[in-house]
Amino acid sequence: MNLDIRDVRSGDIEPIKSIISNTWNAKKFIEDEDVINAAVTMMFVGPVLNKSTFGRVAALDGKVIGVIFGSRVGETTSYRLLQEDYTSELLQLLNLNDMERNLFVELTSVTNEAYSKLIRGKENEFQGCLEFFAVSEEARGKKIGKKLFNELISYLRDTKANKIYVYTDTMSNYGFYEHNGFVRLDEEVTVFNLPTGKLENTNFIYEYQL
Repeated sequence: MNLDIRDVRSGDIEPIKSIISNTWNAKKFIEDEDVINAAVTMMFVGPVLNKSTFGRVAALDGKVIGVIFGSRVGETTSYRLLQEDYTSELLQLLNLNDMERNLFVELTSVTNEAYSKLIRGKENEFQGCLEFFAVSEEARGKKIGKKLFNELISYLRDTKANKIYVYTDTMSNYGFYEHNGFVRLDEEVTVFNLPTGKLENTNFIYEYQL
């Protein structure tokens, strides 16, 4: 087996979307694959590519099985050019029926509100952020996530960052941060009103001293 930790390329975007969809358990909320793709693109991929100054994927025998993105204040964003034409995704979201549209608005607005509350008053404390981090199920237990994380930490230390943060939640593997030196600063409970009933989710903000 050959594991390659390398910079993110345009051809990695589709497998990254697949990892996001699976780790997010999107099928619990949305049945239509096209809608899932549009939601993942607009809620995760687009914003992360816009903000990130660092990105790495882990490729096992050529297959992307993990990804990490980070940002460093004052550094040039590096991944905007990897963005695709999102016209089809926008049209997909515009053509949602009322129930699907309400679900999408619910997911995005409630999550954004929780983030705003958690970061408020702390914006100037950090020199960077772990923007996105996920590994596929087949990568777990192989220390691949740790390898990706160490790549980001090396980059941040090289650029003289002192403290970074990560925003995460109980839908993610937040325990990884607690086992790797992050300190929880605050949390915010959110409730999604889904067609299947209410879903409670806890959002966290952690800091990491470099």
